[in-house]
Amino acid sequence: MKVYGGKSVLNSNQLARLAAHLLLIAALALSSALVPLVGAKADDKPEEKKLESRDKVLRNAKKAMRSGKYEDAAKLYGELIRADGRDITARLGASFACLKMQNYLHSFEHALEALKIDASNARAHALAGANLLRSGFVRASVSELQRALDLDPKEALAYGAAAEVDFYEGRAKESREKSYYASNLDPDEPDYLVTYARASSRLEDFKEAADAYEAFLQIAPLSDTERRDRIKGLIQFYRQLAGIQIHQVSGDTVTEAPFHLGNDRRPYIQLKLNGRDALFVVDTGSGFTVISKDAAKRFGVSEIAKGGKSQGVGGTGKFQIVYGLIKSIQIGGVRIRMVPCFIRPFHGTNDHPPEERAEGFIGLSILSRFLTELDYKDTVIRLDRSENRAVPMPSLPGVTVTPFRTTQNGLISVETEFEGNQLVNAIVDSGASSTVLSQAAVDRLKLRDQIIKGQTTSVIGAAGITDNVEMLLVRKCRVADAQQSNLRALVLDFGAINETSGFEQGGILGGDFLRHYRLTIDFNRAVLALTPHTPPITKQ
Repeated sequence: MKVYGGKSVLNSNQLARLAAHLLLIAALALSSALVPLVGAKADDKPEEKKLESRDKVLRNAKKAMRSGKYEDAAKLYGELIRADGRDITARLGASFACLKMQNYLHSFEHALEALKIDASNARAHALAGANLLRSGFVRASVSELQRALDLDPKEALAYGAAAEVDFYEGRAKESREKSYYASNLDPDEPDYLVTYARASSRLEDFKEAADAYEAFLQIAPLSDTERRDRIKGLIQFYRQLAGIQIHQVSGDTVTEAPFHLGNDRRPYIQLKLNGRDALFVVDTGSGFTVISKDAAKRFGVSEIAKGGKSQGVGGTGKFQIVYGLIKSIQIGGVRIRMVPCFIRPFHGTNDHPPEERAEGFIGLSILSRFLTELDYKDTVIRLDRSENRAVPMPSLPGVTVTPFRTTQNGLISVETEFEGNQLVNAIVDSGASSTVLSQAAVDRLKLRDQIIKGQTTSVIGAAGITDNVEMLLVRKCRVADAQQSNLRALVLDFGAINETSGFEQGGILGGDFLRHYRLTIDFNRAVLALTPHTPPITKQ
């Protein structure tokens, strides 16, 4: 079975180059608090403690993995590797333990060492592919996953990672099929059930999603408390949604509604919420529709489920997850009934002028029902649900069309080039005022010398306010063949974002970049069109 598309396999030189790229991602090697590369010698002194029998160590390592004690497992595998550097079972075990700890650099290195021992080892190729995927090298990961499946059509990890690729690239049905098969091949691995549940949710099969998450809780380590809490909340939420037809669209086939472009470069739109006027931000950086806690009380939007914490930029990076259900939202001539939403406190709203005191955010869960056009020149949003809707053709003068992926939580991610360096994944976020680079991307792209000395700012995000945020001058920011110049980007820690994105995000394209274009988002084809209307823009 093909992962998708053609069948191109990376050779050893290409893998080595990718390894070099990963070696630059210092932030992905999770600080000194994590275990060092298992198998690497801390010193040249001979070991004083005699190793237990290999079989017993392997049994203990597997037991630690099942209990979620991944660091302990990595240390045990490390003992075996120090005893015999060509112990491929230990290498593969160490790689998987590091993958579970999100220590993708060390996991990838172990997979490469295993391939040096046996270039035809399907598990090693699957581990290499999974690490490339999580590190943001999505295209490169596909070749390794395909190689793993060519060598062993029953390699569960390869199917599980391939299911993630399908999910990110909009193939929810295929994602569900592959993750189901992966779970059948390895019933003890809980992550495949998570992918299956996410795909089921995207297909709005909420009962199936809830059932999959229930199965996850049965086999997932009890130590994974944060994720378990989030999933318990999701199960409650999906049980409430089961049997309800959400996002019921009626009214005009095509509609337009004006928006106010705020001083913060965000589009503010007047709409009807449960029949009453409300002010929302059109937010392509939110996978879900969001309403403030205060507005929820005023508009009669009650809590229907809650559980766990979500990730965001600003403050602690986490906030309590509370779910609600909005009876109706009307934008222009279009009405959407039964809209699931997040309910959370908003920070810093009272500091904004009245016309920018948003009561909520229109997220992609609504926008994805349409061919969505956000025209910053005419300050209108156009929503088109006609059968023949399509993005502008790239042959039209100045139009750039590029494919996008969606993260695990549904955000639009496009490959973006900063300062002529290698591509990073960046979230297209109309709800963000400014372009942002992750601290890891700044280090990897060697942009520290472009930090603007003596200039910092405060960032208001979903989880609070972050002060003293550094700013960086980006001379060139390019998406496909559309380029912007001289942007002042914020530099933020993306740890909270990347914990739930599925594949590494290195940037955010905010209002300072987007306001020079008419954005057309085709969710059916997973492509984004950028039609420029103001200088300084160069088409490469």
